[in-house]
Amino acid sequence: MFVLKGLLRAETQEKVLMYLMARGDGYGKSIAEFYGVPTNPIQKQLARLESDGVIVSHLIGSVRNYELNPRYAFMEPLKQLLKAALEAYPSDLKNNLMVLRTRPRQAGKPLERVRNRK
Repeated sequence: MFVLKGLLRAETQEKVLMYLMARGDGYGKSIAEFYGVPTNPIQKQLARLESDGVIVSHLIGSVRNYELNPRYAFMEPLKQLLKAALEAYPSDLKNNLMVLRTRPRQAGKPLERVRNRK
């Protein structure tokens, strides 16, 4: 789903920004696997966004992890735009973006844990 068509260069750029806004951070392969797309276009958009200063990265071992650049001059308006675009997404995709599962659920825990981002 390409909600911000006309404002962004490509659908994969929207996917990267939406993922990073909702999840806080991520790496190329995890973003590609989440959307079920090839890794190469995601990596290209990550490189473009980083060279434009919109996102920043750092190495965790041998994996390059990306996040939105808090020093980007238009970060707050960008976050507001992405949050508004997220509301236009289908509810199942919106829920999947907001639910973060990193390890198996322990007995007695709720089925879903929603991560709140400001």
